[in-house]
Amino acid sequence: SLADAWNADNIAALEACAADACDTDFTGQVTSDYDFNNLNTTCGPCGTLNVTYTITDDCGNATTLIATLTFDDGTIPDLSNCTVEDMSIECSGDDNEQLANDWNASNISALENCADDLGITVTSDYAFTNLTSTCGQGGTITVIYTITDDCGNATTLTATLTLEDTTPPNLDNCSVTDQSIECSGDDNEQLANDWNAANIAALETCGADTCDTDFNGQVTSNFAYSNLVSTCGQGGTIAVIYTITDDCGNATTLEATLTLEDTTPPNLDNCSVTDQSIECSGDDNEQLANDWNAANIAALETCG
Repeated sequence: SLADAWNADNIAALEACAADACDTDFTGQVTSDYDFNNLNTTCGPCGTLNVTYTITDDCGNATTLIATLTFDDGTIPDLSNCTVEDMSIECSGDDNEQLANDWNASNISALENCADDLGITVTSDYAFTNLTSTCGQGGTITVIYTITDDCGNATTLTATLTLEDTTPPNLDNCSVTDQSIECSGDDNEQLANDWNAANIAALETCGADTCDTDFNGQVTSNFAYSNLVSTCGQGGTIAVIYTITDDCGNATTLEATLTLEDTTPPNLDNCSVTDQSIECSGDDNEQLANDWNAANIAALETCG
């Protein structure tokens, strides 16, 4: 329609401006070889159209003029209906790269479908190796999408993918159970220390987290031997909370209680109480028996 109107305007202008001493009216005497099908395409639906105009007087004398119509495209693609939004995806360990690849491919497809322009091309500078690590295997990737039409006009949109970790470690394969250890006097504190250290080591190897493959140093406890709640003798209980934290700060806990118990009777290897015969002494018999019993008790208190 634009080309048709341009050609018609040219013919009308030539009819009005042409002069001939022997012909005062050029109405209907201006023609052109205009045909929109002669458009020489350069890019998209744009291109050039060369048209020859022939002005002929009533006596058949003719002259020509040539004009060129150019359809150019200096306008960038219209992205008013397009968006690529920042997105957060839960970190998934070995699947992270595939998740990021799929996200980028989806953005490209959406832009190709929404751009209000003919023959657009969508590219991006996406590469998973551009991941900026934040914690664990998570991080961010900022991607620039370039939308280019057939005439080389380009515009860009930017989006950021965040691989985040909001999931605490999985302890399905872990357990710290209440344990009872025989009281061992001066060794009690060392026994408790060893029990706590063994629990920490076990939790470091049994915990699982898709975004954190190494829990070394990430298992802590509130263990302190001074927290012993005495029950009898040097025995007692210590309640301990173990906290397992991944690289992104997600934490979960397990609890266990250590009992230092005493189920062993006194050792009397160095003790003896033997049958004894005392000469009957009449009214003193009860006192003699009392003294004998007291002596046995004193001996056992020192030998056991």
